[in-house]
Amino acid sequence: MVSNKKRLYHWAFLIGPKNEDKKEVSGGRYHVKNPAGIWIYEDQSLKNVKSTINLLARVCVAKITDEARLLEIFQSTPIVQNDPDFNCRSWLIDALSRVAADGKAVGRAELEWEKIEQTARGYVGEKAASGRYDMGQDMAAPKPTWDLLEEKELVP
Repeated sequence: MVSNKKRLYHWAFLIGPKNEDKKEVSGGRYHVKNPAGIWIYEDQSLKNVKSTINLLARVCVAKITDEARLLEIFQSTPIVQNDPDFNCRSWLIDALSRVAADGKAVGRAELEWEKIEQTARGYVGEKAASGRYDMGQDMAAPKPTWDLLEEKELVP
């Protein structure tokens, strides 16, 4: 069974444009979820990829070169039913490995799961410790964003 620490967050891919200078920037969320006890793949258009209510942070891991190919990889990544160790995290790890093996859907990228997870957990932990998610904060504001390729914060 996967530890509770590994199940603490929900993991998903977000795709948005390189230029996010508008107040609202459309994009998409690609993930698996488990409504009613059955795992399903979901691709969902987002009015604003910079912020959804439950989103804690974004970590940029790749520059997309062929979005259609990338979405095919996501859609073809297996969904496992009746396995207590399968979850959004294990699906995302599998999808990342398939993107890396493909070598054509993304250009510059950091697809090593351990580095992504360590960075994301550390970044969210720092933001939580600083009060970024406390009551009274504007949860509709753009979420903290870290660029793993450039090793810098894009949105505090």
